[in-house]
Amino acid sequence: MPVLSLPADQQFFADLLSGLVLNPQRLGHVWFAGAPKMAAGELFIDFPRLEVVLRGEYGNRLEPDQRRIGQGEMLFIPPRAANAPCFDKPVMVLSLVFATAWLGLAFYDNRSGITPVPLRKIELPHLQRGEGEAILTALTLLSRSPQDQDIIRPLTLSLLHLCRKVVNTEPERTQSRPAFLYQSICNWLQENYAEPLTRTSVAEFFTITPNHLSRLFSEQGTMSFVDYLRWVRMAKARIMLQKYSFTVGEVARRCGYPDSDYFCRLFRRQFGLTPGEYQARFQ
Repeated sequence: MPVLSLPADQQFFADLLSGLVLNPQRLGHVWFAGAPKMAAGELFIDFPRLEVVLRGEYGNRLEPDQRRIGQGEMLFIPPRAANAPCFDKPVMVLSLVFATAWLGLAFYDNRSGITPVPLRKIELPHLQRGEGEAILTALTLLSRSPQDQDIIRPLTLSLLHLCRKVVNTEPERTQSRPAFLYQSICNWLQENYAEPLTRTSVAEFFTITPNHLSRLFSEQGTMSFVDYLRWVRMAKARIMLQKYSFTVGEVARRCGYPDSDYFCRLFRRQFGLTPGEYQARFQ
């Protein structure tokens, strides 16, 4: 895959991913992190993540059978699941974070037996839609049947191929202010979706007018502000219904909908099932 003048850190991750996807025989078992247990040292975020052990041994202290994840093995952490990394032995790890509008990559090289900070870290604009969203959703669902490695491993390899494609994309020389502002608003909505947000309140937070906010989503994105906020909230609701025993009313509240009946109508319109019917599939 030809690459033209990538920044140094981006080129580093491009080479790293090429080494993985061009040698799939070196990739092994895919483990899954479980529900959060709020342990000391736990890492817990809304976005799905993938940890790839490049060399040495990596441990997840939250799972007894994951104390030693070896070279070539991987740990997939579904949204709002948790891991507690154990770096008591030398290890090299590639960490990938799949946010809604960007791909995060970090490289850890621990040779001293202490929890390291990433030696290299970048975030690249990328919308997790289409193929990427489908793969992440499939892996999240397969976390309930982790023994299906014949399905899981090819999916994970496809995800690494997609990451390689993103990293090998030459960045724009400059990012326009509208594009940067749009990206910032999307990221902020991903973190604050549970709040009682409106077009006016979000515009005020970013010190722009409501009409300016609408134009940003019309010109920079693929859906309106209202549709995007609903898409974010419905995605969060789906994850909560899959993984937790919350009541429908509690899920609605946690996703920014004080009216649970309205939430149910929106959910059924988008997914073809009521929240209760959807949740029953995962009991």
